[in-house]
Amino acid sequence: AALASSSSTVKEHFEDNIFSCTRQLRYSQLKPLQELDMVLFINGIPLITIELKNPWTGQNARYHAQKQYREDRDYYQPLLSFARCFVHLAVDTDEVYMTTKLAGAKTVFLPFNQGYKDGQGNPPNPNGHKTSYLWEQVFAKRSLANIVQHFLRLDGTSKDALEKRNLFFPRYHQLDVVNQLIAHVSKHGVGQTYLIQHSAGSGKSNSITWAAYQLIEAYPK
Repeated sequence: AALASSSSTVKEHFEDNIFSCTRQLRYSQLKPLQELDMVLFINGIPLITIELKNPWTGQNARYHAQKQYREDRDYYQPLLSFARCFVHLAVDTDEVYMTTKLAGAKTVFLPFNQGYKDGQGNPPNPNGHKTSYLWEQVFAKRSLANIVQHFLRLDGTSKDALEKRNLFFPRYHQLDVVNQLIAHVSKHGVGQTYLIQHSAGSGKSNSITWAAYQLIEAYPK
C-alpha cells in the first residue's frame, strides 16, 4: 500500500528492520523436545507460527496440522499465548488455514486460501505449490510490515481481560481486495466505482473498514 510518508528517513528505518525465520523452534520448558515447524520474526519479536504438512508423509493442513495445534501445542506457553503472536498457520502444499487464538480443542481455524472457481481451495500453480503465494506474496517484507501497520487489530481496551478480547488478522481475500483497491486508487486517483463480491459471513465489514482507513493515507504514485 502507498504510505503518506515517503521520506528517505522512513525508508532507511524500514530497511533497518531484521526479518528472520527459525525452523524447528523449541518453545516449551515443560516439554523441551517439542518443536514448532517454523516461526517468523521482526527484530526478534515473534509474529507468526507455522505447522507444515505435505502429502508425501500422508498429512495435510486441514486435519493433521490443525489437530497438532489443538491437541499437541501447549497454548499456556508464552510463545503460544493469546496475542503474543498475531496468527498461527496450518500449511501444506495445497491449502492454508489460520487462527489468532489457540484454545486447545476449542481452537477455530479459518481458510487462508485464494479460492478457486468460485469455491474453496487454491488454483493450480504451473510453477510450483498451490500455496506458494503465502511465502512469495504474504510473507514478503513490505507485505508483513503493511499487515502490521494497517490490518492487525486487537479489540477492546487494556481494562478488558485479555482472554475476552479478539485479535483480527485479515483472511487472504480481505488482504487481497484491500491491497488491490489501494493500488488502483494510488494509480488512477479517486472517483472510481468498485463492485466487490463478498459471500455472507466472510468479513465484508472488516474489508470496508480496512480499505477506508488506508484510503485516507493513499497518494498518487
